[in-house]
Amino acid sequence: MIDNETPVAEPMNNSFKDRAMTGEQQPSSAAYSQDDRAALARMLNLAMADASARGETLNLDTSEEIPRIIPLLCAYFSQEELAELVGKKVAGKILKMYRTEMLQNLFLEGELQRVLHAFSDAGIPLMLFKGPALAYTIYPRPHLRTYHDIDALISENDIPRARDLLVQMGYEFYEEYRSNTIDKTRSGYNFTLKRPDSWLEVLIELHTAPHASEIGSNFDVALLWSRAQSITVLGEQALTLHPIDHLLYLCWHYRFHGFTRLLWLYDIVALLRAFRDTLDWDELVRTAQHQNMAATLYYCCTWCHDLFGVPVPSHVLTKLRPPLLCRLLVERITISNPAQVLASASGRSRRVVAHHAIVDSTTRLLQAGLTAFFPPPAVLARRYMDTSRLPLQLFFLYYLIHPWSTLAKGISYLLHAKRKREKIPEREGRA
Repeated sequence: MIDNETPVAEPMNNSFKDRAMTGEQQPSSAAYSQDDRAALARMLNLAMADASARGETLNLDTSEEIPRIIPLLCAYFSQEELAELVGKKVAGKILKMYRTEMLQNLFLEGELQRVLHAFSDAGIPLMLFKGPALAYTIYPRPHLRTYHDIDALISENDIPRARDLLVQMGYEFYEEYRSNTIDKTRSGYNFTLKRPDSWLEVLIELHTAPHASEIGSNFDVALLWSRAQSITVLGEQALTLHPIDHLLYLCWHYRFHGFTRLLWLYDIVALLRAFRDTLDWDELVRTAQHQNMAATLYYCCTWCHDLFGVPVPSHVLTKLRPPLLCRLLVERITISNPAQVLASASGRSRRVVAHHAIVDSTTRLLQAGLTAFFPPPAVLARRYMDTSRLPLQLFFLYYLIHPWSTLAKGISYLLHAKRKREKIPEREGRA
């Protein structure tokens, strides 16, 4: 539970700004220092080895897995240690990206404070989640969890007033997806602030609910609001998700995006650590099972335990344990080596398959396979109509194309996996 003793953010002082510019930071928590250093070093080594096996170097401009954990890397490793881990060139790139990240968040901090103050004055409740909410509540220091946009839940009835308020503040409404205009399940509204004297855009995403997806999770929006908790961020009052709801959302979000960014896994690590002594594990299990999130929570908690040493009660994992067929697909085929698959670019195809395979029952596994070939209309339209010249109303034509495209990708994945298995004995024989 978040109570009066929960640390709240304070405006960043000059000493922080100086450290941000020089790249000098302190580890996030001495209690977890060794676990985190070992886990992050291992994942960096795996990412480097994966790039080397493909005849490349680690490209931080295109990597999905590594860049967003750069503040953590700079907190736990000195410049010399980073150079030893990844080489001087990549270490230099890390420090350059780190300074840019810090400058960006110094700017976003001021805008977040302005937005929270405006919504508070207008009497429009906002429930922060993900980046800003995590940075100022569960991370030991906010700068360890940078964010590129501001995500918040809002009541559907408040959308018109929120839109008018943001427009008055200089924001512009924009459609993230062309298909949103015909999406009857729409739950997201996007705004951007562009200033002629600034190189940075500010993005705000207002959600009336977690957006629709093909992975079949069932979030109770009324429940999210009924047990939302008050927090203070940068001196402004706001709401955030209850720890149980936030944990389940973070697991869902990590899975929905195909387990791409290591930062999203570390968010779960940080939340489990922050509430390890107060979390109602039985209620967490009940909520996860009700929302069809038991298997998703199981694997996220297992990876946090195995990779970062996060303690998770064994009886909780027993209750969450997925069916045998799901475990075979995930643990034997797709993510048999979590550290390697989650940290490397070559693991992306495996993560995509796991994204569909992590379900709570064998029946749901069959449904997931069917949904992979025939996704909900909103998902299909979002996937294809942004790049299509067809009228939006004809999105259903892609039901004739998508199954074959999915089948081709599946066959390609299986053939690639087979060739890779065949090469391993060859390399061992030469060795």
